[in-house]
This record gives sequence, C-alpha cells and structure tokens, in this order.
Amino acid sequence: MTDLPATTLLGDLRQLIDGSRHRAAVAVNSELVLLYWQIGTRIHSDILNEERAEYGKQVIASLADALTAEYGRGVG
Repeated sequence: MTDLPATTLLGDLRQLIDGSRHRAAVAVNSELVLLYWQIGTRIHSDILNEERAEYGKQVIASLADALTAEYGRGVG
C-alpha cells in the first residue's frame, strides 16, 4: 500500500464525513416525513371525521399542548 500525501488523505476523509452527514440528514428527513404523515393519518382517522369536527378541534389543541410540553415545539 502506498502512502497518500496528507492533502489527498485529508480530502478523502472530508468526503467520507460529508457523505455520511448527508446520508444521515436524508434519513432523518425521511423519518420525520413518515412521522408527520402517521400523526396526520391517526388524527384524521381517530378525531377529525366529519361527525366530530368541532370536538376534534378541541382535542387537537389539547394534543398540541401536551406534545409541545413533552417534546418541545415541532416534535421532530
């Protein structure tokens, strides 16, 4: 195995780090999109059907307050 010059090695390591960071960010973004979709689907199916729209608005406000207190603003 030949020794790479320090600048080439540094560049290669930077590419590895940057690539891993990018893939991690994409994975996190995908998980958050899925999480928000699942939350919306669950709220829609459990609460916001047409028969209970007013009740659903109250429940959503309560859910938002409880989730914000526990997880902070924005959940993800």
